[in-house]
Amino acid sequence: MQAAVAFTQDAERGPVQSVRSVEQLRSVLAAGDHLGDMVWWTLSDASLDRTSLVAKWTGSGLSADLLPEPPTAEKALRLAVRSSQVGQAEFLVRLAHDGDGELIYAVVREENLGGGILAHKQEARVELKKAARAIVSDVPAHTLVRAIEDAFTQFLDTHTADDMRRTLVKTLRTLSAVTLREGGGVYWVPRTHAETVRRLERAVSQLGQSTFHVVPVHQTDDGAKTLGVVARGSLETELTALREELEAFKAQPPDRRSTLQRRLEAFSELRSRAQLYRDILNVQVEDLEQHLTSMAASVEQMLAAQEAA
Repeated sequence: MQAAVAFTQDAERGPVQSVRSVEQLRSVLAAGDHLGDMVWWTLSDASLDRTSLVAKWTGSGLSADLLPEPPTAEKALRLAVRSSQVGQAEFLVRLAHDGDGELIYAVVREENLGGGILAHKQEARVELKKAARAIVSDVPAHTLVRAIEDAFTQFLDTHTADDMRRTLVKTLRTLSAVTLREGGGVYWVPRTHAETVRRLERAVSQLGQSTFHVVPVHQTDDGAKTLGVVARGSLETELTALREELEAFKAQPPDRRSTLQRRLEAFSELRSRAQLYRDILNVQVEDLEQHLTSMAASVEQMLAAQEAA
């Protein structure tokens, strides 16, 4: 596992692009029983329209349920405003109104009058008609308004690279992946999900110039021990967060039963991950399971109390 540690340290300085480096890493870790896969990715030119993304994603054998929600007109306008403001030293675009049926931004010219005095004058407004998914303006010929309209049209049916990053992280979460460094970006996925990891590799390779690297990790005493420490640490971090949340619930129980029921689901998911890490890495998790059982019992008592009230 020494090579893996060296890689994660290098990854903190940026993605490793060298094919030679990846192949060297594979050769070092390619001995013994398969423990799982180390994965990381680089997204480049990864923005894609919804229809194409669904086709590439599901065509690679992945569930459409893992994809982000379809783009909305509200999100498209916010992205358009953000991107159009870049390099506009004279203008500000400010949210003026967000109602049930409309979203309005004001285009404001900012002028420095000297002596620490700034003057602001609204020159145009851009209004989104939410039901119609269309924008209108009182000054459609304004340069910045045209830029916002063009960007809005682009984003209206487009998933951005940031959408894809969140989708990959969400997908790895469902695969019981463990983050190998504090800042994220490099993960170990248990061998039980090896097939899905390869499907992810196929899907990401179809997103522009993006790459998804997969390096199989095989059994060594040091490697299993290191992964075990990281895996248990991941479990303990989540357990601590759930415990703190549970204490808050005891002080002030939530009104919705669904909130408590979701916590029971979280306990069950964490227990399943603990058992998986135990089976593959021989991670000692009995104490964690005892805590989860006790916490689940507390939540069930709260549910019973709500039902009796």
